[in-house]
Amino acid sequence: MPTSQTEVQSQAVELSAEAMETFCEDISGMFGAKITCGKLEAASETVEGLKNRFKNFVAVNCVKTDGSLEGTFQIIIDREGIFILAGLITMPEQMTSLLEKCVGPAKIEQNLKSGSLKDAEEAQDALAEAGNLFIGSWDRTFREGMEDHGHFVQSNTFIGQPWDNPEKTINLTKDEELLYVPYTMKIEPYPDFHCDVIFPLALFSKTEAKLKIEAEAKAKVEAEEKAKAEIEAKDKAEAEEKAKAEAEEKAKAETEEKAKAEAEEQTKAETEEKAKAEPEAEEKNEAENDKKESVTKEDSETAAETKSHDNDTDVPEEAVKQEEVTTIESDETEQEAVSESIQKMVQSPAHLPGEHTLPSLAICAKDIMQKDVVWGNPDESVQQALTKMQQADSGYMIAGTDGVIEGIVSKSDITGAISPYLRPLFAKWRRPLDDATLQIKIKWIMARPVRTIKPGTSLEAIMESMSQLGGRCMPVVDQQSKVQGLVTVFDIFKALLQYTSNVSTTGKTNQAPPLV
Repeated sequence: MPTSQTEVQSQAVELSAEAMETFCEDISGMFGAKITCGKLEAASETVEGLKNRFKNFVAVNCVKTDGSLEGTFQIIIDREGIFILAGLITMPEQMTSLLEKCVGPAKIEQNLKSGSLKDAEEAQDALAEAGNLFIGSWDRTFREGMEDHGHFVQSNTFIGQPWDNPEKTINLTKDEELLYVPYTMKIEPYPDFHCDVIFPLALFSKTEAKLKIEAEAKAKVEAEEKAKAEIEAKDKAEAEEKAKAEAEEKAKAETEEKAKAEAEEQTKAETEEKAKAEPEAEEKNEAENDKKESVTKEDSETAAETKSHDNDTDVPEEAVKQEEVTTIESDETEQEAVSESIQKMVQSPAHLPGEHTLPSLAICAKDIMQKDVVWGNPDESVQQALTKMQQADSGYMIAGTDGVIEGIVSKSDITGAISPYLRPLFAKWRRPLDDATLQIKIKWIMARPVRTIKPGTSLEAIMESMSQLGGRCMPVVDQQSKVQGLVTVFDIFKALLQYTSNVSTTGKTNQAPPLV
């Protein structure tokens, strides 16, 4: 794309030569005449210089242009060209043979010799038609060769001597700087004539300024798009990081719960072991006492009486001592078990009243999905899709027929498809070509294939799928593939935020694309 006045000027001159060739080809095809043209050397010129170049009357077609070239330029046809082109165009197609032998050529020859300004003015309609043919050929050539070309429109046709009052007659000031591009044209069997082009230099100055403004606007749009992409990437990374942290917290909680259960199980086993050991100790003590009593009865009654007192004193003391040792050891074992259990319980985290817990990742799609779904036909236009999404305040639309999903259209798809000049910020440079982007069919921009989920799909599975596939919206379908709703990243955020006491999720997130 040209970026300076010199580049735009050079491109305009090159394209004008191609446009003249195209005009000659069009005229040859329409009227069966042999027409050739040749470009002469371009030069800087003024109105006074043009007056010296054209001593006789001329025909001037003023052409208004917009787009890359902004303003008006002129096509000048000299006296001979007036009568030759007018005579050719006014002949019916079936009488083109008259160029060689009948009234038409004779009239042209007569006008070439003695035609007056009055005769030329009578041919003004034919010259205006010639101007339309010029513009048609030029418009096609510039549309193909010059980026951002708009339209050429014939504003007026003047016949006479325009040089005395050029501003009124042909929209030129006397001191204006001009680029003069002369062409010689020949229609057999008539003599050569001039068909020249005048480009005011102001035409290119405006273009350069406009190109600069457009470049700045484009850079601004690109910067905005880049910033938007960075924000989206950051949001995605944060969501992934959050999901990862939640998964780690869940794993940690499960590990702690398992350790706590193991500690409780160990404490229970130690308690059961202790309860089992106590009856066995009691049985052992009773057996020892019975044995001692049996030995005492075998002694003599006297010795028994004397020693019984001693034995009664000694044996209970030993038994008491043995029982105390057993009891002390049992108490120490119990204290160690209780101490170890308490220690494990202290090290295990517990959620106190008022503390936050992690959301359940087992929440299903049917619990968080949007049940109101916007549908559109794949052959509908971007304008129709945009209207539906704005009316429903939705960031997504399913494209399909008879309930069968064929694709899905997002706000990002709409933004990428239409021209940025449709935004109010750039309304000054809005063109018909920009409006045309609203007529693009959504089947050319929709995302496909569409990955779906079932109503029972868990929140964890949905988040994992979105992270791996990069999508931000998934339709929910039942066993018969009938659409039940949509789950978007916004629905996931709301489900997670419900577990945070200081964050409100009341209301609906604004998702519709307010673009035009």
